[in-house]
Amino acid sequence: MQNSSALFVLDKNEHSRQIIRSFTENLEFINEVKLYSDYKKGIEDLKQYSDPIVIVDITDDNSDLNGIVDNIKLITSKIIIISMDYSTNTIINALRLGVKEFLPKPVLQEDLVRILTMFASVSPEDEDSQSKIITVYSNKGGIGKTTIAINLAIELAKVTKDKVALVDLNLQLGDISTFLNLNPPFDVNYVIQRLIDKDDDIFIKGFEKYKDNSLYVLSDSSYIEQSGSITVQQISELFRKLKKVFSYIVIDMSSSIDPVSLKILDESDWIMFTTIVNIPAIRNAQRCLNLFRSRNYPDDKIKLVINRYMENDEIKIDDIENTLGEKVYWKVPNNYFTIMEAINKGVSISEINPESNIGSNFRDFAAKVSDDIIEQAVIQYRTKV
Repeated sequence: MQNSSALFVLDKNEHSRQIIRSFTENLEFINEVKLYSDYKKGIEDLKQYSDPIVIVDITDDNSDLNGIVDNIKLITSKIIIISMDYSTNTIINALRLGVKEFLPKPVLQEDLVRILTMFASVSPEDEDSQSKIITVYSNKGGIGKTTIAINLAIELAKVTKDKVALVDLNLQLGDISTFLNLNPPFDVNYVIQRLIDKDDDIFIKGFEKYKDNSLYVLSDSSYIEQSGSITVQQISELFRKLKKVFSYIVIDMSSSIDPVSLKILDESDWIMFTTIVNIPAIRNAQRCLNLFRSRNYPDDKIKLVINRYMENDEIKIDDIENTLGEKVYWKVPNNYFTIMEAINKGVSISEINPESNIGSNFRDFAAKVSDDIIEQAVIQYRTKV
C-alpha cells in the first residue's frame, strides 16, 4: 500500500523546480508539493510535516551542505540528492551525507517517479536502510578481536558522525563493558526480550551512549544462564531492528561454532576475519575459511585482518595470502603496551595515545571501511541506473 506524502523540492533554479512539480502532478501518493529556493526556509517548514520526501539540489557550491542534510535527516530519511555534476566523486560525497538516492540533472521523469514510488510504498517502520553489519570474528581465542571491534566502532563513529552500534554477542564471556569501563543498565538479553518490538527511541535506550560521540554500546548478558535462551530467530529480529536505527553495526562474538554463531555470521554483511602471524593460527584460519566457502558467502563478505602485525615477521603477508587464498584487507600493528594501558584504564586506544602507530591505524581502518562501503553503494547505483 502506498502512503500519501508531501514532497519538498529545495532547488535554487526556478525552471528546475517547476519541471519537478510537473512530473508529480498525476502521482496520487504525493498530496502536496512545496518548492523552495531558500533552503533554510524549506527545512524550517519541513518540521511541520510527518515523513515527507525531500529533493535537494547540490549543483551550486554550498559550504553548509552537510548541515543542511543533517537537519533534514532529523525529520526524514527519504532524501533525493540531485546535481548537474554526477561524477563518481559527487555521488560518493552525496552518499557520505547519508542520503537514500542520487539523480543527475536534468532529472528524468521516469527515474524520479521510480524513486518517489519506492519511498511512498515504504512506511518509516519498514524502511530498509543502507546500514551494514560488520562482525569481527576469529575461530581461535586470544587473537584480539574484542580490541579490534571496540576501536573500529569508536573510530567509525568519529569518522562518519553517524550512529554506530557496538554489540557484544559473545553471549557467555563478553568483555566489551569491561574493556570500556561501562555499567550499562540493560544487556543484550533484556533488549531482545523487552525492547525489540518497541519504537526506535525506546529501543535505543537499551544501549549506553559512549561518552560524547555517536557510539551506542549494547553489552553482553549479565548472567551466563540467560545467554542460552537467545534463539536464532531472535538474532534475526535483533539485526533487522539494528539496521533500522544505526548506520553501522559492529558485532563482537564468541569463537565458537554453533547455530546462533552461524546465524550471526550468515546475516552479517561483512566478516572481519581476524588472525595473527603464526602457524597454528593460520591453520585454524584455513579451516574456518573452508567453512565460510562451504556456506557460499560472497567473495567480498570476508575481510582478512592480521592483528599484532610486525614488518619483520618471519612469515610474510604474501605467504599468508597464498596459504589462505584470501587477500589481506587490513593489518593492525603490534603495540602491546598501548593496548594494555587502554584495557586497564577502560578506554579506547585513541584516548591513550591517538598519535601512536596503532591509534592512527584504527583511524585509517575506520576510514577505509566507510569509504569501501560507500564505494560499494556507488557501484550498486551505477548498475541500477
